[in-house]
Amino acid sequence: MLEIGVFGQVTAWVDGRPAALGGHQQRAVLAMLVAARGRVVPADRIVEQLWAGRPPQRPSVSLQAYVSRLRRALEPERPPRTEARVLVSAAGGYALRLPAEAVDAWDFERRLRDTRDGLPAERLMAHLREALERWRAAPYEEFADEEWARADIARLQEAHRDARELVVATLLRLGRPTEAVPLAQELTASDPWRGEGWRLLGVALWSASRSTEALAALRGHRRRLADELGLDPEPALVELERAILAQRQDVLAAQVGDGSGVRPAQLPRSPDTFTAREPELAALAGTGPLTVISGAGGVGKTTLAVRWAHRVAERFPDGQLFADLRGYGPEEAPAAAADVLFGFLTALGVPDRRVPEGEAARAALFRSVLAGRRVLVVLDNAHDSAQVRPLLPGEPGCTVVVTGRTRLDGLAVTEGARALQLDGFHEKEAREYLRGRLGTAVTDADPAALEEVVARCGGLPLALAVVCARVLGDGARSLTAVAAELREESGLDAFALPGLDHDLRAVFSWSYRRLPPAAAALFRRLALHPGPDVTVAVAVSAAGDRDRPGTRAALRILRDAHLLWERRKDRYAFHDLVRSYAVELAHREDTVDSRHAVERRLVEHHLHSALRAADVYVAYRRSEHIAPPSPSVCPEEFTEREAALAWMAAEYDNATAVAGLCDAPHLERFLGPLVWAIGPFQQDVWLLIDDSLALARRALAVAERDGDAWWTGFLTYIVGRGHLLVNRVDEARPYLERTVEAGRATGDPLRLAHGLLSIAVCIIGKHRIPTREQAFAAYPYGREAVQLYRGVDNPTGRMGVANALHPVAWYHHYLGDGRARELFEEAVTIREAYNNPHAVGSAVQEFGLYHRACGDTAAAIDAFERAVELFADAPDLRIDPLVDLYSVYVEAGDSVAAQRVRAAALLLLENARHPEVPRIERALGVLSS
Repeated sequence: MLEIGVFGQVTAWVDGRPAALGGHQQRAVLAMLVAARGRVVPADRIVEQLWAGRPPQRPSVSLQAYVSRLRRALEPERPPRTEARVLVSAAGGYALRLPAEAVDAWDFERRLRDTRDGLPAERLMAHLREALERWRAAPYEEFADEEWARADIARLQEAHRDARELVVATLLRLGRPTEAVPLAQELTASDPWRGEGWRLLGVALWSASRSTEALAALRGHRRRLADELGLDPEPALVELERAILAQRQDVLAAQVGDGSGVRPAQLPRSPDTFTAREPELAALAGTGPLTVISGAGGVGKTTLAVRWAHRVAERFPDGQLFADLRGYGPEEAPAAAADVLFGFLTALGVPDRRVPEGEAARAALFRSVLAGRRVLVVLDNAHDSAQVRPLLPGEPGCTVVVTGRTRLDGLAVTEGARALQLDGFHEKEAREYLRGRLGTAVTDADPAALEEVVARCGGLPLALAVVCARVLGDGARSLTAVAAELREESGLDAFALPGLDHDLRAVFSWSYRRLPPAAAALFRRLALHPGPDVTVAVAVSAAGDRDRPGTRAALRILRDAHLLWERRKDRYAFHDLVRSYAVELAHREDTVDSRHAVERRLVEHHLHSALRAADVYVAYRRSEHIAPPSPSVCPEEFTEREAALAWMAAEYDNATAVAGLCDAPHLERFLGPLVWAIGPFQQDVWLLIDDSLALARRALAVAERDGDAWWTGFLTYIVGRGHLLVNRVDEARPYLERTVEAGRATGDPLRLAHGLLSIAVCIIGKHRIPTREQAFAAYPYGREAVQLYRGVDNPTGRMGVANALHPVAWYHHYLGDGRARELFEEAVTIREAYNNPHAVGSAVQEFGLYHRACGDTAAAIDAFERAVELFADAPDLRIDPLVDLYSVYVEAGDSVAAQRVRAAALLLLENARHPEVPRIERALGVLSS
């Protein structure tokens, strides 16, 4: 092994033994080649420098002799007449071919270059120490007066001085000013005119709490400059002196670079079982310097943030900071930003005594410490934007990830934060989570139990983790057994474990306790709503104060706290487990009377909103038997038929769910009115016949128990009509006979007319060409119904006339007196006067059947095509006229048109809501025959 040294005397060692380098001239040749740092030095330049322009007569011979002897000294084992490998000839000159570590000056510079790569201070100090150990004495000591050596000597001495200054600066960064002071004093002694040495000495003394000595040193330097050179000190030294006088700790931090040498690694452990959230991890990879992860309690925000932080930790060589801001937890108050900053600063190496008082001063020091550094900061469980702002670095080199139950929109507005909202696991992710924690042998042993557990946990990672703990706990159980336990245990009790402080109930409570009173009250009240979601209007009625702006603000608070989920704009929903918690609160914090009042308002809201919708899309229905809404209820208002139907479609599940509340004694009086309000949509728009019958039977039982003749008559009609719509004639007729009896007993012409007309329809069928016998049997009922309806001078009576004209018209068709066409036309004309295309479509379809019975194929086709258009927004209702249109085209022999219509009908049938409805079964039969 060969080593060459140029610090002090030029020397060489071969395998640990000194090599004979010869006299002054010969060693000078080796020194010149070292100064060239591996580059080729032309032979004529060596001659010129070696003999200072006065070479001997045959200088090349002398140079070759020097080179030959050097080669033997440096490569004593090289065989004679073989090519040299160390001191080589190349391009008319010579060069050294050695690795950097073989030459002390080269190795010194290499090690110094390695210190410039942003290393943590401890590693930086180690590199500096190793480099400075190579410096034995001044470089090229014996050639200090030679012109060729001066440039390399100056360069190496400057690098040596820079390294010593960097040692002092690094000691200050490491919080070791006592060690830095004597080294800084050596710097000022060796070069008293260099300002950087005096700056380092002043900072070191100040950092060591020796401010008086620091000021004395800087003032002494000032006087010496003035006396001997007539100069003022550098501006940086003037500013440093002022800062020491004012005890500006932020300036000291900036001068010292506090903490850059301490590499904090505060990230909590990332669970090995974390196998999900790959899309979210990928999304985090593309975010900027500030990201906010928001989501409900227990959804896994912290786990995601920590997992991602571990993945990217190597991108932040200056460390990772982590703090639980306690925005939501068992503690009553969130963590103070000043306290968090104290922890961060000390973790970064700032001595306790140097941390200033007050949030603002600590925030300024924190930003100074992180200036120019690359640190990852994870701020977990934030309460609000104001808590986070003081904890943000001042420069973009650092990255901050914040987690919180609220969205912290303020950070997006003022700090440009990117938002990532975290929801629960999808079903597939939940299954994979359980498989990762429990193993496939456990999870796949009972697929049904796996699906049941996934459904019960609703994708909430914390709930899934509790299930895993129950399976793996003492006396380990199968997933089947745990699924059975969850089935038996109600609410959140199923997710409570002995010794688990942060169970679901506790986690939800931390969010709830942070709510303003109005939002907390709304949270409890909305939990009493049994439907899948609520609108702003429903929330206003639930709140009971008619304050729409206030209610909207409370909903935003609940949404931002992830206690409600805004599934669509202005539609809010609970996670099932959060709803369980809210219901617990409602029963614990609110009186029975107040809960009953909320439930009543919810029922009234849906009832009167549905009534107002029906008043628009049916247009002729009114009831004097339904009381107006309570003053605290704010039902929806409608002016357009399309909007009313859209509301009914969107709110149907909620309305029927709210109807379920009416089984309670204090609300059962609303069952009949709900049938009145929802019935048209169930029976005439979406054909939800089974739903309609179930609700009407419940209401009928109450009316019969209470002896309410009017509601009994109405409800028997609805039950009978529902059976009739699905062609259960035998089941329909007894209810309709009771409707007729009730109408005669109470003197109610409308009830009587409805019953009579429905019996007529039982006989002739709906949208069918009846037989002669059927038409004659139905005629007395239809005729009396027409007479009764004509006596009611309101829209309901007039629409009743239009409906009742059909059985009468079929009677006259078979009677052959020419009146049938006139009656069918009158039915269409009456219905056209009202904003109800479905009613018009039904009359036009009946008219088409009449044309078909008369053999007028063209008129029948026109009528059926018009009916199809009138049922454009009710696909199930369009099927009947399409089938009739198909049958007419088949009869007319137009196969092309028939197949076109058949294709359209089959497409509708594929998407029919209720394929069990007999009219749809009939359609399938006709189209497939």
